[in-house]
Amino acid sequence: MKNFFQISKAVLLGLLFLCPLIAHAQSNGPLLVRTQNPLYLQFLAIPMERPQTLESKQTEFYVSTTFSNMLESSFVPDQVNFDMELWRTSINFGYGLFEDFDLFVEIPFISNAGGFLDQFVQNYHQGLGLPNGNRSLVPHGIFNFTYTDTNGNTLFNYSKTTFGLSDPTLRLKAHLNRWFKLPFDLAIIGSLKLPLGETGQGLSSGGLDAGLSLIAQKQIHKFYFTTQLGGVVTDTASPLAGIQNPGYFLFGQSIEWKISNPASLVVQITGNTPLFQNVAASDLSDMVLDLNIGFAGTQKVKNQIFDEFFYQISFSEDLLAIGPSVDFSTLFLAGIRF
Repeated sequence: MKNFFQISKAVLLGLLFLCPLIAHAQSNGPLLVRTQNPLYLQFLAIPMERPQTLESKQTEFYVSTTFSNMLESSFVPDQVNFDMELWRTSINFGYGLFEDFDLFVEIPFISNAGGFLDQFVQNYHQGLGLPNGNRSLVPHGIFNFTYTDTNGNTLFNYSKTTFGLSDPTLRLKAHLNRWFKLPFDLAIIGSLKLPLGETGQGLSSGGLDAGLSLIAQKQIHKFYFTTQLGGVVTDTASPLAGIQNPGYFLFGQSIEWKISNPASLVVQITGNTPLFQNVAASDLSDMVLDLNIGFAGTQKVKNQIFDEFFYQISFSEDLLAIGPSVDFSTLFLAGIRF
Protein backbone atom coordinates (compact mmCIF):
# COMPACT_ATOMS: atom_id res chain seq x y z
CA MET A 1 0.00 0.00 0.00
CA LYS A 2 2.80 2.39 0.87
CA ASN A 3 4.54 1.73 -2.46
CA PHE A 4 1.28 2.24 -4.34
CA PHE A 5 0.70 5.59 -2.62
CA GLN A 6 4.24 6.74 -3.39
CA ILE A 7 3.90 5.75 -7.05
CA SER A 8 0.53 7.53 -7.24
CA LYS A 9 2.04 10.76 -5.90
CA ALA A 10 4.91 10.57 -8.39
CA VAL A 11 2.49 10.09 -11.29
CA LEU A 12 0.30 12.97 -10.13
CA LEU A 13 3.23 15.37 -9.83
CA GLY A 14 4.67 14.24 -13.14
CA LEU A 15 1.43 14.92 -14.98
CA LEU A 16 1.04 18.26 -13.22
CA PHE A 17 4.31 19.61 -14.60
CA LEU A 18 4.04 18.51 -18.22
CA CYS A 19 5.56 21.43 -20.09
CA PRO A 20 4.38 21.80 -23.71
CA LEU A 21 2.94 25.28 -24.19
CA ILE A 22 -0.47 25.00 -25.82
CA ALA A 23 -3.29 27.55 -25.78
CA HIS A 24 -5.74 27.07 -22.91
CA ALA A 25 -9.34 26.15 -23.63
CA GLN A 26 -12.33 25.13 -21.58
CA SER A 27 -12.60 21.46 -20.74
CA ASN A 28 -15.82 19.54 -20.08
CA GLY A 29 -14.40 17.72 -17.08
CA PRO A 30 -13.27 16.75 -14.57
CA LEU A 31 -16.06 14.65 -13.06
CA LEU A 32 -17.66 16.32 -10.01
CA VAL A 33 -17.58 13.22 -7.81
CA ARG A 34 -16.84 12.50 -4.17
CA THR A 35 -16.65 9.25 -2.23
CA GLN A 36 -20.10 8.02 -1.25
CA ASN A 37 -19.20 6.33 2.02
CA PRO A 38 -22.05 7.52 4.28
CA LEU A 39 -19.71 8.56 7.11
CA TYR A 40 -17.52 10.58 4.76
CA LEU A 41 -20.65 12.34 3.47
CA GLN A 42 -21.02 13.91 6.92
CA PHE A 43 -17.75 15.80 6.41
CA LEU A 44 -16.37 18.28 3.90
CA ALA A 45 -15.13 17.06 0.55
CA ILE A 46 -13.62 19.15 -2.26
CA PRO A 47 -14.52 17.53 -5.59
CA MET A 48 -12.11 17.94 -8.48
CA GLU A 49 -13.17 20.59 -11.01
CA ARG A 50 -11.65 22.65 -13.80
CA PRO A 51 -9.48 25.57 -12.67
CA GLN A 52 -11.22 28.18 -14.84
CA THR A 53 -13.81 30.35 -13.09
CA LEU A 54 -17.15 31.70 -14.24
CA GLU A 55 -17.03 35.00 -16.06
CA SER A 56 -17.83 38.14 -14.09
CA LYS A 57 -21.58 38.22 -13.25
CA GLN A 58 -22.12 34.84 -14.96
CA THR A 59 -24.44 32.43 -13.13
CA GLU A 60 -24.36 28.65 -13.03
CA PHE A 61 -27.01 26.26 -11.73
CA TYR A 62 -26.88 22.49 -11.72
CA VAL A 63 -28.41 19.46 -10.03
CA SER A 64 -26.28 16.43 -9.26
CA THR A 65 -27.51 13.06 -8.02
CA THR A 66 -25.39 10.04 -7.15
CA PHE A 67 -26.77 6.57 -6.54
CA SER A 68 -24.63 4.05 -4.62
CA ASN A 69 -24.98 0.43 -3.61
CA MET A 70 -22.72 -0.67 -0.77
CA LEU A 71 -21.87 -3.47 1.60
CA GLU A 72 -19.07 -2.49 3.97
CA SER A 73 -18.82 -5.06 6.76
CA SER A 74 -16.15 -6.05 9.25
CA PHE A 75 -17.01 -7.90 12.46
CA VAL A 76 -13.71 -8.55 14.27
CA PRO A 77 -12.60 -6.99 16.56
CA ASP A 78 -14.87 -3.96 16.05
CA GLN A 79 -18.00 -4.07 13.93
CA VAL A 80 -18.70 -1.96 10.84
CA ASN A 81 -21.95 -2.73 9.03
CA PHE A 82 -22.99 -0.43 6.17
CA ASP A 83 -25.48 -2.28 3.99
CA MET A 84 -27.71 0.02 1.96
CA GLU A 85 -28.45 1.93 -1.19
CA LEU A 86 -27.87 5.65 -0.94
CA TRP A 87 -28.87 8.66 -3.04
CA ARG A 88 -27.09 11.97 -2.56
CA THR A 89 -28.75 14.80 -4.49
CA SER A 90 -27.37 18.33 -4.43
CA ILE A 91 -28.58 21.68 -5.73
CA ASN A 92 -25.70 23.95 -6.72
CA PHE A 93 -25.56 27.70 -7.42
CA GLY A 94 -22.51 29.55 -8.71
CA TYR A 95 -21.81 33.20 -9.48
CA GLY A 96 -18.83 35.01 -11.03
CA LEU A 97 -17.99 37.65 -8.42
CA PHE A 98 -15.53 39.33 -10.77
CA GLU A 99 -12.82 38.28 -13.19
CA ASP A 100 -11.01 35.12 -11.98
CA PHE A 101 -13.13 34.70 -8.82
CA ASP A 102 -16.38 32.80 -8.36
CA LEU A 103 -18.50 31.58 -5.46
CA PHE A 104 -20.57 28.38 -5.24
CA VAL A 105 -23.15 27.12 -2.76
CA GLU A 106 -24.04 23.43 -2.56
CA ILE A 107 -27.19 22.23 -0.75
CA PRO A 108 -27.20 18.41 -0.46
CA PHE A 109 -29.95 15.94 0.44
CA ILE A 110 -29.52 12.27 1.33
CA SER A 111 -31.85 9.29 1.07
CA ASN A 112 -30.98 5.70 1.96
CA ALA A 113 -32.80 2.38 2.06
CA GLY A 114 -32.34 -1.38 1.73
CA GLY A 115 -30.52 -2.72 -1.31
CA PHE A 116 -32.95 -3.70 -4.06
CA LEU A 117 -29.97 -4.01 -6.47
CA ASP A 118 -27.94 -6.33 -4.22
CA GLN A 119 -28.39 -9.37 -6.48
CA PHE A 120 -27.49 -7.37 -9.59
CA VAL A 121 -24.29 -6.02 -8.00
CA GLN A 122 -23.30 -9.50 -6.83
CA ASN A 123 -23.78 -10.92 -10.34
CA TYR A 124 -21.93 -7.94 -11.85
CA HIS A 125 -18.89 -8.46 -9.62
CA GLN A 126 -18.86 -12.19 -10.24
CA GLY A 127 -19.22 -11.74 -14.00
CA LEU A 128 -16.24 -9.38 -14.20
CA GLY A 129 -14.14 -11.30 -11.70
CA LEU A 130 -14.21 -8.46 -9.18
CA PRO A 131 -14.08 -8.97 -5.38
CA ASN A 132 -17.57 -9.67 -4.08
CA GLY A 133 -17.20 -8.15 -0.62
CA ASN A 134 -18.94 -11.05 1.19
CA ARG A 135 -22.26 -10.29 -0.52
CA SER A 136 -23.10 -13.97 -0.75
CA LEU A 137 -22.93 -14.22 3.06
CA VAL A 138 -25.72 -11.75 3.90
CA PRO A 139 -29.39 -11.54 2.87
CA HIS A 140 -30.28 -9.14 0.05
CA GLY A 141 -32.39 -6.03 0.63
CA ILE A 142 -31.16 -5.41 4.20
CA PHE A 143 -30.50 -1.95 5.66
CA ASN A 144 -27.75 -1.44 8.26
CA PHE A 145 -25.83 1.67 9.24
CA THR A 146 -24.03 0.80 12.48
CA TYR A 147 -20.63 0.79 14.14
CA THR A 148 -19.66 -0.95 17.40
CA ASP A 149 -16.23 -0.37 18.91
CA THR A 150 -13.82 -2.98 20.31
CA ASN A 151 -15.40 -2.65 23.78
CA GLY A 152 -18.85 -3.53 22.46
CA ASN A 153 -20.18 0.05 22.62
CA THR A 154 -22.46 1.04 19.73
CA LEU A 155 -21.16 4.41 18.56
CA PHE A 156 -24.07 4.91 16.16
CA ASN A 157 -27.03 3.04 14.71
CA TYR A 158 -28.65 5.34 12.16
CA SER A 159 -32.09 4.69 10.68
CA LYS A 160 -33.31 5.11 7.10
CA THR A 161 -33.68 8.64 5.75
CA THR A 162 -35.75 10.08 2.92
CA PHE A 163 -34.42 13.27 1.34
CA GLY A 164 -32.88 14.57 4.55
CA LEU A 165 -30.95 17.85 4.48
CA SER A 166 -27.20 17.34 4.82
CA ASP A 167 -24.57 20.04 5.42
CA PRO A 168 -24.34 22.84 2.82
CA THR A 169 -20.94 23.90 1.51
CA LEU A 170 -19.60 27.31 0.46
CA ARG A 171 -16.78 27.27 -2.10
CA LEU A 172 -14.63 30.20 -3.32
CA LYS A 173 -12.29 29.68 -6.29
CA ALA A 174 -9.55 31.96 -7.61
CA HIS A 175 -7.92 31.40 -11.01
CA LEU A 176 -4.26 32.29 -10.46
CA ASN A 177 -2.90 32.66 -13.97
CA ARG A 178 -3.37 36.43 -13.96
CA TRP A 179 -0.64 36.68 -11.29
CA PHE A 180 1.54 33.69 -12.24
CA LYS A 181 2.81 32.96 -15.74
CA LEU A 182 2.59 29.18 -15.88
CA PRO A 183 2.49 26.58 -18.67
CA PHE A 184 -0.77 25.25 -17.20
CA ASP A 185 -3.93 26.63 -15.61
CA LEU A 186 -3.86 26.84 -11.82
CA ALA A 187 -6.55 27.66 -9.27
CA ILE A 188 -6.95 27.60 -5.51
CA ILE A 189 -10.24 26.59 -3.88
CA GLY A 190 -11.33 27.37 -0.35
CA SER A 191 -14.31 25.48 1.08
CA LEU A 192 -16.39 25.70 4.26
CA LYS A 193 -19.02 23.18 5.38
CA LEU A 194 -21.88 24.48 7.54
CA PRO A 195 -23.38 22.08 10.16
CA LEU A 196 -27.08 22.40 9.32
CA GLY A 197 -27.97 18.72 8.86
CA GLU A 198 -29.37 16.36 11.51
CA THR A 199 -26.57 14.53 13.35
CA GLY A 200 -28.98 11.96 14.82
CA GLN A 201 -29.81 10.73 11.31
CA GLY A 202 -26.19 10.51 10.15
CA LEU A 203 -26.57 13.53 7.85
CA SER A 204 -24.05 15.85 9.53
CA SER A 205 -20.87 15.74 11.55
CA GLY A 206 -22.26 18.56 13.67
CA GLY A 207 -19.25 20.79 13.14
CA LEU A 208 -17.60 23.28 10.80
CA ASP A 209 -15.07 21.85 8.34
CA ALA A 210 -12.68 23.90 6.20
CA GLY A 211 -10.39 22.98 3.33
CA LEU A 212 -7.99 24.23 0.65
CA SER A 213 -7.24 22.64 -2.68
CA LEU A 214 -4.97 23.37 -5.64
CA ILE A 215 -6.24 22.46 -9.12
CA ALA A 216 -3.86 22.37 -12.10
CA GLN A 217 -4.87 21.61 -15.68
CA LYS A 218 -2.83 21.10 -18.82
CA GLN A 219 -4.19 20.83 -22.36
CA ILE A 220 -2.26 18.72 -24.86
CA HIS A 221 -4.10 18.58 -28.18
CA LYS A 222 -7.53 17.07 -27.39
CA PHE A 223 -6.48 15.82 -23.97
CA TYR A 224 -6.79 17.60 -20.62
CA PHE A 225 -4.77 16.50 -17.61
CA THR A 226 -6.17 17.80 -14.32
CA THR A 227 -4.44 17.31 -10.97
CA GLN A 228 -5.75 18.07 -7.50
CA LEU A 229 -3.87 18.26 -4.21
CA GLY A 230 -5.34 19.60 -0.99
CA GLY A 231 -6.41 19.10 2.58
CA VAL A 232 -9.41 19.35 4.88
CA VAL A 233 -9.50 20.26 8.57
CA THR A 234 -12.44 18.72 10.42
CA ASP A 235 -14.20 19.86 13.57
CA THR A 236 -13.41 17.27 16.25
CA ALA A 237 -16.45 18.31 18.32
CA SER A 238 -18.57 15.91 16.25
CA PRO A 239 -20.32 12.81 17.66
CA LEU A 240 -17.61 10.75 15.89
CA ALA A 241 -14.75 12.58 17.65
CA GLY A 242 -13.54 9.36 19.31
CA ILE A 243 -12.63 7.77 15.97
CA GLN A 244 -12.09 10.90 13.87
CA ASN A 245 -8.83 12.33 12.56
CA PRO A 246 -8.54 16.15 12.75
CA GLY A 247 -8.24 16.23 8.96
CA TYR A 248 -7.08 14.48 5.83
CA PHE A 249 -5.15 15.05 2.60
CA LEU A 250 -6.88 14.64 -0.75
CA PHE A 251 -5.62 14.02 -4.27
CA GLY A 252 -6.94 13.32 -7.73
CA GLN A 253 -5.88 12.88 -11.32
CA SER A 254 -8.21 13.24 -14.30
CA ILE A 255 -7.55 12.57 -17.99
CA GLU A 256 -10.13 13.90 -20.43
CA TRP A 257 -10.33 13.18 -24.14
CA LYS A 258 -12.40 15.97 -25.65
CA ILE A 259 -14.09 14.26 -28.60
CA SER A 260 -16.17 17.41 -29.23
CA ASN A 261 -17.74 20.18 -27.15
CA PRO A 262 -20.84 18.09 -26.38
CA ALA A 263 -18.85 14.93 -25.57
CA SER A 264 -15.70 14.12 -23.62
CA LEU A 265 -14.54 10.80 -22.24
CA VAL A 266 -13.14 11.25 -18.74
CA VAL A 267 -11.14 8.80 -16.62
CA GLN A 268 -10.02 9.87 -13.18
CA ILE A 269 -8.77 8.58 -9.87
CA THR A 270 -9.74 10.37 -6.66
CA GLY A 271 -8.86 9.60 -3.08
CA ASN A 272 -7.73 10.77 0.31
CA THR A 273 -5.86 9.66 3.40
CA PRO A 274 -7.99 8.06 6.14
CA LEU A 275 -10.46 10.29 7.94
CA PHE A 276 -10.86 7.84 10.83
CA GLN A 277 -8.49 6.46 13.45
CA ASN A 278 -8.64 4.17 16.51
CA VAL A 279 -10.59 1.63 14.47
CA ALA A 280 -9.42 -1.84 13.51
CA ALA A 281 -11.78 -2.34 10.57
CA SER A 282 -10.18 -1.60 7.20
CA ASP A 283 -13.58 -0.37 5.98
CA LEU A 284 -12.86 2.80 7.96
CA SER A 285 -9.11 2.80 8.71
CA ASP A 286 -7.77 2.52 5.13
CA MET A 287 -7.40 5.25 2.51
CA VAL A 288 -10.13 6.10 -0.02
CA LEU A 289 -9.37 5.34 -3.67
CA ASP A 290 -12.04 5.48 -6.40
CA LEU A 291 -11.83 4.94 -10.15
CA ASN A 292 -14.30 7.15 -12.06
CA ILE A 293 -15.16 6.73 -15.75
CA GLY A 294 -17.75 8.82 -17.56
CA PHE A 295 -18.83 11.33 -20.17
CA ALA A 296 -19.14 15.10 -19.88
CA GLY A 297 -20.19 17.78 -22.33
CA THR A 298 -21.15 21.39 -22.89
CA GLN A 299 -23.52 22.72 -25.53
CA LYS A 300 -24.03 26.36 -26.49
CA VAL A 301 -27.73 27.25 -26.60
CA LYS A 302 -29.31 30.08 -28.54
CA ASN A 303 -32.24 31.29 -26.46
CA GLN A 304 -33.11 34.12 -24.09
CA ILE A 305 -33.07 32.02 -20.92
CA PHE A 306 -29.54 30.55 -20.72
CA ASP A 307 -26.34 30.34 -22.75
CA GLU A 308 -24.95 26.87 -22.07
CA PHE A 309 -26.21 23.45 -21.10
CA PHE A 310 -23.78 20.95 -19.56
CA TYR A 311 -23.97 17.41 -18.24
CA GLN A 312 -21.96 14.58 -16.69
CA ILE A 313 -22.66 10.85 -16.45
CA SER A 314 -20.16 8.65 -14.67
CA PHE A 315 -19.56 5.35 -12.96
CA SER A 316 -17.31 4.83 -9.91
CA GLU A 317 -15.70 1.63 -8.69
CA ASP A 318 -13.76 0.85 -5.54
CA LEU A 319 -10.16 0.21 -6.66
CA LEU A 320 -8.94 -1.53 -3.51
CA ALA A 321 -11.90 -3.80 -2.60
CA ILE A 322 -11.10 -2.92 1.02
CA GLY A 323 -11.33 0.44 2.71
CA PRO A 324 -14.04 3.11 2.87
CA SER A 325 -14.77 3.34 -0.89
CA VAL A 326 -18.19 1.88 -1.68
CA ASP A 327 -18.84 -0.90 -4.20
CA PHE A 328 -20.07 1.29 -7.03
CA SER A 329 -21.75 4.65 -7.68
CA THR A 330 -23.39 6.31 -10.66
CA LEU A 331 -23.50 10.10 -11.12
CA PHE A 332 -26.01 12.10 -13.17
CA LEU A 333 -25.48 15.85 -13.42
CA ALA A 334 -27.18 18.51 -15.56
CA GLY A 335 -26.93 22.28 -15.42
CA ILE A 336 -27.06 25.62 -17.21
CA ARG A 337 -24.99 28.80 -17.37
CA PHE A 338 -26.31 32.27 -18.17
